[in-house]
Amino acid sequence: MSLPSQSSPARRPLIGDPPETGFVIALCLVYLLTGLFGRDPWKGDDALNIGVALGFAREGGWLIPQLAGQLWLDSPPLFHWLASLTGQAAGWVGISFADGARLASAFFLALWLLGSAGAARELYGAPAARIAPLIGIASIGAVTHLHDAQSSTTLLAALGLGMWSLALIARRPLQGALVLIVALAISGLGTGLWLTAVLLLTAAAMPLLPVWRTVATSALRMSALPLAMAVGTLLAASWLIALQLERPELAARVWADDLQRLLPDAEHLAGGAGSWAKVLAWYAWPALPVAGWALWQRREQWRSPVLTLPLIVLLLLFIQLAGEGAARNQRALPLLAPLVVLGSAGLPRLRRGAANALDWFGVMTFSLLGVIIWLGWIAMTTGWPERLARTFARLEPGFEMSISLLALIPAIVISAAWIWLLWRSPRTPTRGAVSWGCGMVLIWFLVSSLWLPWIDYGRSYRDVARMIGEHLPAQHGCVAFTGLQESQRAAFYYFLDLKPLNIAGRSGQQCDLLLAYHGRGGKPPSLDGSWTLKWEGRRPGDRHERFLLYARH
Repeated sequence: MSLPSQSSPARRPLIGDPPETGFVIALCLVYLLTGLFGRDPWKGDDALNIGVALGFAREGGWLIPQLAGQLWLDSPPLFHWLASLTGQAAGWVGISFADGARLASAFFLALWLLGSAGAARELYGAPAARIAPLIGIASIGAVTHLHDAQSSTTLLAALGLGMWSLALIARRPLQGALVLIVALAISGLGTGLWLTAVLLLTAAAMPLLPVWRTVATSALRMSALPLAMAVGTLLAASWLIALQLERPELAARVWADDLQRLLPDAEHLAGGAGSWAKVLAWYAWPALPVAGWALWQRREQWRSPVLTLPLIVLLLLFIQLAGEGAARNQRALPLLAPLVVLGSAGLPRLRRGAANALDWFGVMTFSLLGVIIWLGWIAMTTGWPERLARTFARLEPGFEMSISLLALIPAIVISAAWIWLLWRSPRTPTRGAVSWGCGMVLIWFLVSSLWLPWIDYGRSYRDVARMIGEHLPAQHGCVAFTGLQESQRAAFYYFLDLKPLNIAGRSGQQCDLLLAYHGRGGKPPSLDGSWTLKWEGRRPGDRHERFLLYARH
């Protein structure tokens, strides 16, 4: 079957002169691999996911995820399985476990971009397949999240492959069925069965479209979709089934969480929809405006997969997220998947003035940001401009920038490549996608090379862990904790192999050492007279956090 968007001669000339496939692949590889290496686990999800992956490597027991020795069931373990394997493999070539674990993010992001390109090819033609990955890597709000050790990358991979499979399966049932099985398996093993349900609902809606009834009936074509849905669902639920056999009470917790996420809260839905719309206005730029234009341009095709497929996915995800309440930046990641596919149809159809404006805005924005990043690096290394240098010093007291040729030379090369691109890139209807994709690569590459030591100094708990380790007795026994965030526990597990116990638990109450934390507006814990404060400290750039180590006497 060939979808109408591919066969209609009126549509094909509207996508002109997209970038070459080799250029798009090379640019995506640079984007995916930049910023993964040469840094500690950073505060937040990066440290958290690395800590869970490290738990598999150190403790074994690959069925039940653990964080610093404690049960952790916030997501299924697929990402952490792969991150643990890549982290351990990285050690064979002298790369840190953290750097190797982040390769799992790059792998799942590559699947997302591949799936997005495949869906765009099936729905809108071959040129659109080279536009979709550029829009994906240009997304402003996602760049930092996508380069951390981030389990949410499995969500993007499942959605990208899922849309590709459902666009493909009516025309090439065997290939489409195989891709759908992989997408469903990733959704359940990597994100949760609530996402599997979203993909299954979308898949069930596809045969209702008129285009499916125009396909010549065959046994393979009629059975491919339901068989793929059944096999994929079984694989998606395999971890939960294994957990049910081993630990039924944990399986019940996971199942209840999936049901809660799948069924939106009506009280949160109205208010949540408004907050999510505000976040998307900047987070999903430039995918959101060009996707909106595609919806308007193709509004008469609402019964065709070219519009229905990404739109159903977008609406189901939006309802699910809005039902959880107020928007959070990281949680907006899944909405990028359908917007990127839709955007690959909308961007080439922009009117000349809008296309030129998008290109001009991208060129000016990224060029200005590039100059600012270079100026910041000069200020950190030379002390000029003085005011800017003082700002960096105030934000991260005690940091001293040194010149590294391994960072400086590639930064110069990519800056020169950006200037060359502005000079030689032909002005085509798709130039905006190229300028935005290349501009995002430029900015992220400069930040990850020139500013990486400064950022790493501020977001790593290495120094705090070192100070804690200096005040721990050589044979310290168990350590209790109170107030510690999950990412902090993960960081101390990474640097110190410390597995603190919650003081609220019976085991934690029996420990003779206590590690406490409080942030802005918090207070030290109220302890009885049997505890003595041995050490207090924090990261230099964070004036609000406080870590305290107590010993029982």
